[in-house]
Amino acid sequence: MRTISMKVKDNELYVGSFKLETLAKQFKTPLYVYDEQHIRHQLDILKENFQSKKYECMTIYATKAFLAPYMMQIIHEYGMGLDSVSEGDLYMIHRAGFPMSRVVLHGNNKTKEELIYAIKQNVGYIVVDRMEEIDLLEEILTEMKPKQPIQILLRVNPGIHAHTHEYIQTSLLSSKFGESIYDEKKIDDIIKKAKNSSFMKLLGFHCHIGSNIHQAKSFQDATQTMLDFMKKVEERNHYSFEVLNLGGGFGIQYTKDDSKIDLASMVQSITKTIDQYLDQYDLGIQKVMIEPGRSIVGEAGFTLYTVGGMKKTYGGKNYVFVDGGMTDNIRPALYQAKYTVDVANHVDIDSPHKEIVDIVGPCCESGDIIVTDYPLTPVQKNDTIVTYCTGAYGYSMSSNYNGSVRGAVVFVNENQTHLAVRREEFEDLCRTTIDISMKRMFDCHSDMLYDLWTNKTKGIENRFKKYHVPQLSQSVIQGSIFTMYSPNDFDLIEACKIALNEIHLEELSHFKVVLGLEGLRNLKQVEDIDILYQMGFRHAMVTWNEENKYATGAKSNPNRGFTEEGIRLLKRMEELDMIIDLAHLNEKSFYDALKVVHKNIIYSHGNVKTLCDHPRNVTDDQMKALAKVDGLLGLTLANNFVDKEEQNQTLDRFLEHLKHAISIMGIDHICFGFDFMDYLSDFPNSNLEEVKDATFAYRIIEGMEKIGLSEEEIDKICYRNFYDRYQDKIIMTSEGKKK
Repeated sequence: MRTISMKVKDNELYVGSFKLETLAKQFKTPLYVYDEQHIRHQLDILKENFQSKKYECMTIYATKAFLAPYMMQIIHEYGMGLDSVSEGDLYMIHRAGFPMSRVVLHGNNKTKEELIYAIKQNVGYIVVDRMEEIDLLEEILTEMKPKQPIQILLRVNPGIHAHTHEYIQTSLLSSKFGESIYDEKKIDDIIKKAKNSSFMKLLGFHCHIGSNIHQAKSFQDATQTMLDFMKKVEERNHYSFEVLNLGGGFGIQYTKDDSKIDLASMVQSITKTIDQYLDQYDLGIQKVMIEPGRSIVGEAGFTLYTVGGMKKTYGGKNYVFVDGGMTDNIRPALYQAKYTVDVANHVDIDSPHKEIVDIVGPCCESGDIIVTDYPLTPVQKNDTIVTYCTGAYGYSMSSNYNGSVRGAVVFVNENQTHLAVRREEFEDLCRTTIDISMKRMFDCHSDMLYDLWTNKTKGIENRFKKYHVPQLSQSVIQGSIFTMYSPNDFDLIEACKIALNEIHLEELSHFKVVLGLEGLRNLKQVEDIDILYQMGFRHAMVTWNEENKYATGAKSNPNRGFTEEGIRLLKRMEELDMIIDLAHLNEKSFYDALKVVHKNIIYSHGNVKTLCDHPRNVTDDQMKALAKVDGLLGLTLANNFVDKEEQNQTLDRFLEHLKHAISIMGIDHICFGFDFMDYLSDFPNSNLEEVKDATFAYRIIEGMEKIGLSEEEIDKICYRNFYDRYQDKIIMTSEGKKK
C-alpha cells in the first residue's frame, strides 16, 4: 500500500527525501500528501498500454477523485483529458487554463446554467443522460446558434453486475444514470432527436459499470456488451457511431485482503476485446475513451494525522485519538471502507508488541472512524499516523462538519514539495455566510504606499507598524487597495519598491491587499506598466486631477479626453487583466475609457454629483454607464465630496449618497473607497468627523442597518461586491503570502 518513493530509514517513513513526520509538522495535520512519482508511474502505464492501431485511445482523468490546478497541469503534460460533473468543475478547469476541447461533461441532472457555460467554454463532449436533457440542450443551442455542432455522447446502462459496494454500482438496470440498453424505444427516440438537430452531433455512447472493480472480466463483459449494443443500434437507425467511452472504475489495493490490480493488463484487455470484435461487427469506431481516477491517484495519496491521546474503555475497547477522521475521509462511514495505517515516526513491521485499536477522530459521531480493530504498534501522544491510499475521494469528499477546516494538499516529487491546496483558515468557515457581527469591510482606496514612501524618505522608520497596524487591527476593515499617488517629478517605480518593503502584514489578522496606482503621469512609456505589474500591481488610475500625456483629470480641460497613447495604455492594462480605475478622470476621459475597455472597471472613490456638485463626484448617467459594464462605484468619506456646507458634512448625508447610488446602480455595484486622510499631511482635505479614521468605519455599518439594509446587502456593499470580483488580484495577505 506504500507509494513508489516511500522508504523506511531508521524506523521512520519517508516519501521521496522527506520524512513524513517533518511534512506533518511543516504543513499541519490532517495533511493530504501525493507522491507525484507514483501518479506519473500510473499515467505512464496508461499511456503505454491503452493503445490500438485501429482507433485513437484517449484517457480522461476522472476529476471526482481529486481536482486541483496542479493535478490538471500533470494531466495536461500527458496529453490526456478531464471529466467534469458540474459547472463548478468546469469553472476550475477553465480558470486553470486546461484545454476545454479535452473535457467531458457528465451529470444526470445538468442545469440550464451548466449547459450554457459548457457550450460557451467549448467543452469537447457533453454526455447526455435522457431525452429531457436532449430537449433542454436543443432549446439552448437553438438560442445560442453555435458555429459548430456540439459533440454529445449518450450514457447507457449495459446491465453489468460489477462486484463492488452497492452504492458505487452505476450500470444496473435500476441505476439513476443514463438509459438501459434494453429500452430500445427510448434509445431510438433520443438518436432520432439528435440526428434531426442542426446544432448537436451524437458521436457515440458512454457507460460506467461502477467503481473500485478488481476483475478484468467485468470490463471485458461491458466492452463486448457495448459493442453488440452499438451494432444493433446502428442497424436499427442507419446511423454510424464513432466514439465509445467505457468510463472508469479500476480498483486499487486498500488492504492486504484486496487483490493487487494489474492496471496494464486491465486496459489491455479492453483494447484486445475491441480489436477482436471491431471487424467482426463492422463498426466505425474511431475513438475509445476510459475515465480512470482512483487508479491514478488513489494509491499515490495518503493522509497524515497527529495523535492527541489514547483511552481504554471499561468495556475493553482501545482508542487512539487523532486530529481528523470523517471530515477528511468520509469513506469508512459511507462505504465501510477499510484502510491500512502505520505509525510514521516509528515504523516497526516485525514488532510483536501490537495492540488492537480503533483509530478515531474528534467529531461528535460514533461513525467518526478511520480504522477499527486494527493491530498497531504502541503509540504516544504527538506521534504521526499515516493512512494509505486516500488519494481518491479523500479531499474531494471532505467537509467542514463540526467546524473543521480542510487540511492542505502537498505533492512530493523526490526532493521537492508543491503546495497544491492551502490549509483552510477559520475565516474560510464564514466566507459564504452572512454575519453582520463580523462587520468586515474592504476599502477600495487607501494612500498607504504614498504615506510609507513619504515617511521613509523623511527618515521615519517603521511607519506601517507604528501607525497603521494599531489602527487597522482595531478596525472592521479587512482588506484594501494600497495605492501609490504620483506627484510631479517623481520616480514612480523606485518609490513603489521603497514602499513595498515597508509593508508587514503579520500583525493584521486576515488582512488582504491589492496593490494600486493613483495616477500614471510619471509612467515614462506604456510598456513600463508591465514592470509595475511584475512588481505585483493589479490596479491603476491613469490620472490624478491633472492633464497628462495619457488622459485628462477631473480638474483639467473638460474638452480633452484620452490620447492615442492613453488608449494604448488602457488596452495593455486590460490585456494584463488589471483593475481599471476611472476615478479622477474628467467626464470626457471617463466615457472615452468605456469605449475601449469593458471589464474590471471601478470608480474607487467619489460620491453622487446630484447631491454634491464636486468635480470628482459622478453623475447619474456615469453611474448607469458603470453598472452597464458591471463596474463598481466606491463611495468616499472626503467631507467636501459629501456636501459643500460644513454643517451638512455628516454620516447621515453620506448615507443619502449611498441610497441614491443604490437607486441608480443597484446593490451589486456599490462599494467603499474611504480615502482616509488623517495620516496625509500633504493634503488638507479631511474626512467626516464621525468617521475620521479607520477605527470608526464600523459606524457606517451601523448607519446602513438604521436605513433598513439587510445583512446580505450590507455585506455585499461593504465587502463582497469588490472581493468576489477581484479576490484573484489580492497580492498580499496577513500570512505574508504572495499569490
